[in-house]
Amino acid sequence: MLLIHDLVKHYRMGEQIITAIAGVSLTIQEGEFFAIMGASGSGKSTLLNIIGCLDRPTAGKVELDGRDLSQCDDATLARVRNQKIGFVFQQFNLLPRFSALENVELPLIYAGSKPQQRKLQALAVLERVGLSERTHHKPSELSGGQQQRVAIARAIVNRPRLLLADEPTGALDSRTSTEIMDLFTELGAQGMAIVMVTHDPEVATYAHKIIRLRDGRILSGTPARQ
Repeated sequence: MLLIHDLVKHYRMGEQIITAIAGVSLTIQEGEFFAIMGASGSGKSTLLNIIGCLDRPTAGKVELDGRDLSQCDDATLARVRNQKIGFVFQQFNLLPRFSALENVELPLIYAGSKPQQRKLQALAVLERVGLSERTHHKPSELSGGQQQRVAIARAIVNRPRLLLADEPTGALDSRTSTEIMDLFTELGAQGMAIVMVTHDPEVATYAHKIIRLRDGRILSGTPARQ
């Protein structure tokens, strides 16, 4: 489903060329759950941003469902992000003046869904993540775990093929982290491919495979669970 071949990313800092990604290749199938680990500056977030069409590679190829994303224009990449990729971040990134329901509806608004259709779809996905009783609460009225569930609901409301998560449990306590990772496991079992950046070895064990990066290269790839 996702093919990454010989990916390279360079940045220029003044006269210096910085290599963030140096020849990474991966294949991720439907329903697979990958965790990416590594020290700060190892290239984790850069790799996630390129997979998610938020950044472009210097060289190499990223294919999603057979389409080479590195060859797409900005308008096409925006459609791919909206229709096929969901994003979950450490800080939730919810709009504070919007209710849980309104936050989840946002991707559907961008996709052009009709008001009644998007409301029903957003309500259904909030129920799926266990927040049917909190639909009209604003982020300030929700716990950290509930806010992250709203963020996950927003990420999956368009039924994406791929879910990208950058430190999704970094701002949560251990019990809430377990609940969120159980939800990720359920999504993977239903066929969604997941790529997650994490610094937490315990969180990484929920994945099928752990990829460790160093200096923009894959240092190792090992099964996380048998």
